[in-house]
Amino acid sequence: MFREIAYGLLGLIVLVYALEKSLRLFDDPREPPSLPAGVPLVGHLIGMLQEGVSYYSRTSKQTKDEIYTLNIFNTKLYICNSQRLIPLIQKASKTLSFRPFIQTAVRALGDATDETYHLFGGELGDNFSHAMKISLAPGPHLDAQNLRMGRRALIDLASLVQLASSSSGGAANIFLLQWVKHAVVQASSCGVFGQEHPLRDPKVEEAFWTWESYKTSHLIGTDFTGKGYAARDIVFEAFRKYCKAIPEDASLVMKERQRVMLEGGVCEEDAYKQQAIFCSGVFPNTAPTMFWTIYEIFSRPEVLQELRDEISREAVTGSRETGFVLDVAAVKTTCPLLLSVYQETQRTRHVHAVIRKVTSDTLLDGQYLLKNGHYLQMPGNPIHTSTALYGPNADTFDPYRFMPQKGGDQKKTRDPSSFVAWGSPPHLCPARQFAATEIMILVALLVMRVDISPVKGREWERSPPLNTRDGVTVYNPKKDVEVKVESREQWRAEWTLKMGESKTRISLASG
Repeated sequence: MFREIAYGLLGLIVLVYALEKSLRLFDDPREPPSLPAGVPLVGHLIGMLQEGVSYYSRTSKQTKDEIYTLNIFNTKLYICNSQRLIPLIQKASKTLSFRPFIQTAVRALGDATDETYHLFGGELGDNFSHAMKISLAPGPHLDAQNLRMGRRALIDLASLVQLASSSSGGAANIFLLQWVKHAVVQASSCGVFGQEHPLRDPKVEEAFWTWESYKTSHLIGTDFTGKGYAARDIVFEAFRKYCKAIPEDASLVMKERQRVMLEGGVCEEDAYKQQAIFCSGVFPNTAPTMFWTIYEIFSRPEVLQELRDEISREAVTGSRETGFVLDVAAVKTTCPLLLSVYQETQRTRHVHAVIRKVTSDTLLDGQYLLKNGHYLQMPGNPIHTSTALYGPNADTFDPYRFMPQKGGDQKKTRDPSSFVAWGSPPHLCPARQFAATEIMILVALLVMRVDISPVKGREWERSPPLNTRDGVTVYNPKKDVEVKVESREQWRAEWTLKMGESKTRISLASG
């Protein structure tokens, strides 16, 4: 019996290796070199399921090739391991396309009909993307969106200060990620959807985060219990009611999305569902980025003090008697350390792998053949940790890395393609100015108004475990961090915002 089992296993192993070899017979020698898997056929798939997109960080360290191939059965993933190739990939956007993944999201997340799915694969998709870019560009409309967002942020900060001041000992314990998630949902929603937005209802906000935790399951069709779909239906219903009478103070991007969809032939039911999935592009990526920015700042007392000096000097006016004013334009343009810490957080925490589908055989750089029907991915970690781009300390957190030098020049002039936290042109995140402004406003207010420290005298953990199964650009901590919040009495007063000049743009490293 044992012999039969052994022979059977040996036969299976031989068969798997033979099948792997037979599939490779069809490879073109011009294709990027293959990186062998520990287990033929499925080894890389197992690694991705276990480690998420951070798997690419490990595979990229196993080869010096600037682009390589991961084979999964008869599917190829071409992994770009070099910043040098990114501009060439951008130029080949007609055959290295992001559009199929927009259609996938429209259907898998937004429950779109076949008709809407196909519409997004044509002219509607182009019009939709263009409307997003135009309506989220710096100008009066984005200023109004930022102001609504900022005013809501002031409310959450005031509530936090009041909680700390009224608690025993003048301090309150909160779970930091939980607080950040709520603040982001409420501030972002006020900015995008208006003050009467659907997520004011705690049940809808809770349902959104439940739905979000099932996003990957919905993309691959494995929500067998239906719990994620049930949560999604709650969010859908809230947006159905909202879209029946979109309020006047809704953002231009919200109104333009609706206009383009309806004029492009999308039915009203599909339109409100697509408006609901806009939340998935805003909240889940902003929240962990803000969490880690706060974490990095408050765990570094020297940097925290420098930031307080910078913000109070450059962006705050007023007094306890008259109230304080935070100048948002100044936060965006004259607080280089705040921007540097924020971008260094993105650089060191970013895990997303930009993806394209090869829609026609493409010869990249005159030497690498990418075959039609397969996929190209550009993980950020190999680029963001490149010593050629970021120096010998590329794998460490340097809060001053993106600071300008004296005379106004950047610490080191870098090509925008060396910083891919916002994606890669021509598909940079259109909401990057809005999201960056939100994070910088909330962080600036926290820095000025409160002290944050781990509970019970604990130290800040430098590398806490991460939830690698999250389908986000920056991983959340596996376990929320309980912190003590204390009000800074000298800054306890009424706070307001001054938006400043229209078209003020944050000088992001990605452009």
